[in-house]
Amino acid sequence: MTVWDEDTVLADTLPARGVSRADSLRTAFAAASLILLCVEDYDAVQRVLERAESHVGGVDVLNLTSGTSAEAEQVEAWLDARGSHYLDAALMAHPEHVGKPDTVLVYSGSGEVFERHETLLAHLGGATYLGKSVGTAALYDVAMLGLAWATLIGFLQTAALLGTAQVPAATVAPLLTRWLSTTVSDVIADYARQVDEQHYPGDEEWLELDAPLMDHLIEAGRTRGLDNALPELIKSLTDRGIDAGHGRNSFASLVEVLRGAPTG
Repeated sequence: MTVWDEDTVLADTLPARGVSRADSLRTAFAAASLILLCVEDYDAVQRVLERAESHVGGVDVLNLTSGTSAEAEQVEAWLDARGSHYLDAALMAHPEHVGKPDTVLVYSGSGEVFERHETLLAHLGGATYLGKSVGTAALYDVAMLGLAWATLIGFLQTAALLGTAQVPAATVAPLLTRWLSTTVSDVIADYARQVDEQHYPGDEEWLELDAPLMDHLIEAGRTRGLDNALPELIKSLTDRGIDAGHGRNSFASLVEVLRGAPTG
């Protein structure tokens, strides 16, 4: 493995075993069967590629930089015009998780690049190929980050509420992670089916049943001095779902509100 950094951040660090440091982009590109880019943003990606333009012809390029689908498509078009093969990717974890088999990485773009280097990519974590539409990995990235942020802010709201009763966050965390990995994961799987079928049977829970429980949550936060923006948002979406005629439908029916479906 050969590494190169345009800001020379690596200059004062010793390379890991089996890793050499390139003194130029030309050396880095010449030494590799796969070029892996991981920089600040897509402007930096384009800057690096333009500096290496005379060396990119025919090479396989993998980009792990976060960005948008449109940016991935622009890089693919630029590389295609120069005879290169492009694979876009997203790391759904923090850097310290790289190398662990359960770490989620998603890839889209050139299927040939993915197949040629799949064994190598497995060293980064679990590799999932999403298809040849190069912008798909970036779309998964932002969509899954949305889930992560929503889940984590939900945890922080829970920790803040229980903290008013002097319950340490570390005490409730094991219970929450067990609940998420069992009951909540089962609910997500069931909701996925409902969303795809656009059919939301309220056999076990429904919006008009959920709404009063949300009022209890809002009241608990209010009396304990918490910021209620999150539970009030959830209640607002639920009220809109009921107004749209989903009162007897499951919580999954709120996807129609999120899709911008007209209210009744």
